[in-house]
Amino acid sequence: MTTKLHQLAKPAMAIAAFILLLATTTTTATAHLNNGQDLLTGHSLPMQSSLAHQFFALAAEQIAISNQTASTGLLTPSNTYGNKAYNDDLCDRDVARIRDAIANMEEWALEFPDTWGRLPVGFFWGHLISMGQYEECVAASSTYGDEIRGQYCLTRLNITQFYSQVRRRNEETSTARISYKQTDPQIFELGVCVPSTCSAEKTDLLLKYAIEHFYGTDYVNLTEQMVSESWCKYDAPIEFRGVDIFAIVFFSLIVFFMIASSIYDFVQTRNGGQKKPLYLAFSVLHNAPKIFTVKQVNSPNVIHCLNGLRCFSMMWVVFGHGYMTFYDLPHINRNIYYAWLETPYSMLVQNGSLCVDTFFFMSGLLMCWGAFREMERTKGKLNIPMMYFHRYIRLTPVVAVVVLYIMSLYKYSGAGPMWFKLGTQDARCADTWWATLLYVQNYAFPYSICVSQSWYLAVDTQLYFLSPLFLIPLWKWGKKALIPIVIFGLLCLGCTVATFLHNDFTLFRVQDDHVDLRQRLTYYPTHTRIPTWLIGVIFGYFLFTRNRGRQIPLAKHWVITGWVLAFGTMLADLWGPYWRILPHTPDSPLIEGALFEPLSRSSWAFAIGWIVWACYNGHGGLINDFLSWSFFTGFSRLTYCMYVIHRIVQLVNAARLQTDTHFSDYDAILRWWHDFGITLTLSIFATLAFEAPILGIEKAIFGRGDSKPAPKKPAPVDQPKAASEPLQEPVPATTDAEKVSEIEPAISRAANPSNA
Repeated sequence: MTTKLHQLAKPAMAIAAFILLLATTTTTATAHLNNGQDLLTGHSLPMQSSLAHQFFALAAEQIAISNQTASTGLLTPSNTYGNKAYNDDLCDRDVARIRDAIANMEEWALEFPDTWGRLPVGFFWGHLISMGQYEECVAASSTYGDEIRGQYCLTRLNITQFYSQVRRRNEETSTARISYKQTDPQIFELGVCVPSTCSAEKTDLLLKYAIEHFYGTDYVNLTEQMVSESWCKYDAPIEFRGVDIFAIVFFSLIVFFMIASSIYDFVQTRNGGQKKPLYLAFSVLHNAPKIFTVKQVNSPNVIHCLNGLRCFSMMWVVFGHGYMTFYDLPHINRNIYYAWLETPYSMLVQNGSLCVDTFFFMSGLLMCWGAFREMERTKGKLNIPMMYFHRYIRLTPVVAVVVLYIMSLYKYSGAGPMWFKLGTQDARCADTWWATLLYVQNYAFPYSICVSQSWYLAVDTQLYFLSPLFLIPLWKWGKKALIPIVIFGLLCLGCTVATFLHNDFTLFRVQDDHVDLRQRLTYYPTHTRIPTWLIGVIFGYFLFTRNRGRQIPLAKHWVITGWVLAFGTMLADLWGPYWRILPHTPDSPLIEGALFEPLSRSSWAFAIGWIVWACYNGHGGLINDFLSWSFFTGFSRLTYCMYVIHRIVQLVNAARLQTDTHFSDYDAILRWWHDFGITLTLSIFATLAFEAPILGIEKAIFGRGDSKPAPKKPAPVDQPKAASEPLQEPVPATTDAEKVSEIEPAISRAANPSNA
């Protein structure tokens, strides 16, 4: 590992040379500026030689030159850029005032260069950003009558010219390959602080002039724009838009309804009065026990181990997405990431998308199970329009609230250098929000999905709408309907294989030159997810018709064999491709990736199927006891809201950073706990404020959920009931939370850790 890290580091001699160049050019620039009359204090200061301090003297010099040669037309007065008011004449005045105040050692003026980032900064280890001090800059102000305010800009310096001259360590003899492509750094991001009256265009010209004096034109490319108006911010009064006011009023009303409903519940309980269900919909006193009170229901219609699978998969989701966000942070040792990618531990993230298939399997299983229970009660009839309506009305409110937050209050949730880079979710929602609410975003806008992880909601909802095509034939014709269903699933598998071969997709998407295209064609589309979902449907069919209410005995050696095969399959799916990412391993042939991608998803679903079957039939032992732990029952009621909310929490937490970070697994786990805790807290509120009230309102209006008591789970029998034999036992009663966990697909309680 030590050798590998040294190979990743760039030559120390190059660093020394660059620092020497900075010192030399600084001395030259200082001599050029002084010419017998020091523009600062007349004597040397520890900070005097920095670009940040010399910028204002050099900028004033450039302004003077431009004013004398106005015919060049480089700097012209300006008025408004975007939503900010600028004036280049006032900018000239403010730059000169700051220069003079720095020379007089006035504190307010020294804050301007004090907030700049510094060069150079060890970008040979991937530290390609020096943010400076954002808050100090935007708070900076002068003591003049006409106040001078600070404006922070995150500039982008093209350093390809400098890096192209660096001779790499052992580059003549090294044959090592890093599977994840590590490219030469192109952009160094530098935080600067200038007067708020200076436009981005003018700041760009002044910064280029200063850099040219410091570094010349051999090391920094001055032909590209360095300063962008969208990456500049100063402290301006907040002007609420219409959507912002609507969001504030909406969330305030929700809180009011929760308080009023809770007071009504408390008063009626104290007085012993009758309660109206509709008035209880928002009551925290009424809804909270449904989430946190756990009662073990000994019912053949409850598969308890699914709660544990759902909760662990949700934690895997937050873990995987957390690493994706963690990579984008301003690490001082970012290049270590490339060494980390070659560790076995990293496969939990690189191949973490397998938990998507856990949820699609559970979705298909619960879809079939719930629909068959409904058709059993209605003698084979399925109210399809009402089924669609209940699905949409139960899932959409939480999603709609998150979309509303992103489009309104999200922009006020943070600020700073990283917010320019990561706080852009609202821009993605501007034109695509409607597709998210219609659950078609995976096809309509695969490259700019509003709520990035919601592609899974779209796929699962589309499968829900297609489900009658499979459920009704299974109910009517039983095993005869399995043949066309299996053939259809195999055709979808073949479609994924053909897509890989046609587009030259390789085993790991990191080896692809078309990562986004691969996501759009093989990850987001519904037809590529149908095989795993159909495995769940078929498994649910056999579990319901042959296994419900009974435990099928199995010899101990067959039980052990089943568990070994299941765990072996999961380990092979998760770590099987590991050797392909090692430096000296040859690239995988196209056919290998084309077969592994769809088959690993399906085999993973079969392994999950064994876990569910074994636990349901009493062959799970300690594994079943753990997965069926009552704690997971309560936790699983929060997982849907956690899934919808967690990415926003991660992005806000990451985008608010204003200091450098350090890449390591320990730091990533600390951040995981941080994100997970905030997500859990917000999910409790979202469940009480949106999800639970919708269930209560639905029940009050439609009267769903009243049925007969549930029978206890029968003891094991020797043989399963024939598929054609009708099931006569009554449909059990369940609580609202239990009803959702049984009937609704797995998406209503969890989601996947896909790439956003």
